[in-house]
Amino acid sequence: MTTERIATAVRPAREQWQRWRSTAACLGVCLLSSVALVWLGDRSQQTRLGQALDQAGMDVVVGDRAATRQLVAVLGNVSLGSIALAVVLLIGTAVLRRRYPAAAAAGTLVLGANLTTQALKAWSERPDFGNLTVSSYPSGHATVVVSLVLAALLVVPGQARTTVSLVGSGAITVTATAMLVASWHRPADIVGAVLVCLAWGTAVLVVWSILRGGMAGVAPGRPHRIFATTGVVLAAAGLLAVGVRPGGGWSGFLDAGVVLAGIALVTALAVTTFAQLSAPMGVGEVGEGRPVIRSWRAPRPGPP
Repeated sequence: MTTERIATAVRPAREQWQRWRSTAACLGVCLLSSVALVWLGDRSQQTRLGQALDQAGMDVVVGDRAATRQLVAVLGNVSLGSIALAVVLLIGTAVLRRRYPAAAAAGTLVLGANLTTQALKAWSERPDFGNLTVSSYPSGHATVVVSLVLAALLVVPGQARTTVSLVGSGAITVTATAMLVASWHRPADIVGAVLVCLAWGTAVLVVWSILRGGMAGVAPGRPHRIFATTGVVLAAAGLLAVGVRPGGGWSGFLDAGVVLAGIALVTALAVTTFAQLSAPMGVGEVGEGRPVIRSWRAPRPGPP
């Protein structure tokens, strides 16, 4: 009898945990990203050592003249018009799928992340330690690309989400490298942009979950890990092919490789994490033919 009472008491708690564990994970990632954003900004912008390391990280990633010209042209495509068109396409995709919360979440993510980046750059001051005083943290261009990739994960059909992980990770890697080669931004600026977008993305998921009373549990996203990693590897290979390589021999090559590998790792980790956490919104619930979601709802009792 005692065992039955304990089981009866534990079952509701277990059901509540199944119901809210993904929400707790989103909240944890949101808080961690926000703290990391502030910490990285302080260390990389407000200290002499941080500025020196950040500047050195940008200086070692170089390319020949033709590669630099091509990459600057890529950055030129990131304009207000292209951003607006991309947002309209994303929201339109969600509306056509009748996923109106996803449409609102995607728009909020892109708008909130980009406004936050511009506000941080406008309000922050960069001390003069010999590395220019123009505030560039976080990167606006990187924020645009990352926010659009994460927004796409919210609205595209389930079978296309791995493609977004592949293409999106590659696009982020190419954009980041282009800004380093063109000396537009330093590595911390790019990582800061990823953190801004990840914080906003998980924040909209938390709000969505609270409004609907919880979200489903999500199975591990191994395909996204594979596709995101493949995306950054293919992008890196393509960048080497077009001429992004230092002229200082193996020493310079290894230094540049460490910087790019760090950015690639952050990119793949962010895309993979958000792809998994956003699956309940992007894919849907059990009962819609989408097996990657484990419902938190308790099963109905069978006939006696």
